[in-house]
Amino acid sequence: MRKAERISAERYHDIDYHQFTQSRVLRIAMAVTGVLTWPIVLPLVLFSRLSDFIFLTCSQILAFVPYLLGTIVRYEFYRFTLTRCGRNVMIGFGTVFLYRDVSIGDNVLIGMYNTIHYCDFGSYVLTAEGCRFLSGAKYHNYDRTDVPMALQGGKLRRISLADDCWIGTNAVVMAEVATGAIVGAGAVVNSPVESYQIVGGVPAKVIASRKPAQG
Repeated sequence: MRKAERISAERYHDIDYHQFTQSRVLRIAMAVTGVLTWPIVLPLVLFSRLSDFIFLTCSQILAFVPYLLGTIVRYEFYRFTLTRCGRNVMIGFGTVFLYRDVSIGDNVLIGMYNTIHYCDFGSYVLTAEGCRFLSGAKYHNYDRTDVPMALQGGKLRRISLADDCWIGTNAVVMAEVATGAIVGAGAVVNSPVESYQIVGGVPAKVIASRKPAQG
């Protein structure tokens, strides 16, 4: 992201996100730098394949490598370990993946301090800081009162974010988000969000649509 002038309080200022308009020279430079990280990354890749616990350990270690180097190292690690990690994916500082079985499309920006469970991301997905992507809303069974909830097990399901989604800061997502949808900051998504809807609140409710109403 690059800004041409000082950001003031009086108005909104236009900015460009240059991650998605990189020059050919920059793409080549990042690819070459990525290869130079392989002596560090590839042993972690092989080690992480032993179990999800080891993968999570490596994910937590790499989460706190600072910005420029961290962006490259994390991408190289995840493109060899996740089910899929497409082209031009930026994974922010402090972001942790709990499982390897995650897919990410092309041109994706995952912000700082995200937590990602079983989730599939489409292309051109944007997530802000502090988002949580959970595997459904039934992590712990609670039907019985004679047994602690911690001993009752739970249920997981995969969720997905389709292409061109934008997830706001500190959102908690536990259900599917369809193409072109926006999830507002701090929202808790516990039911599917339809295409081009804008949702917000706890639990998340539709507050607008990106497409004009047809009358």
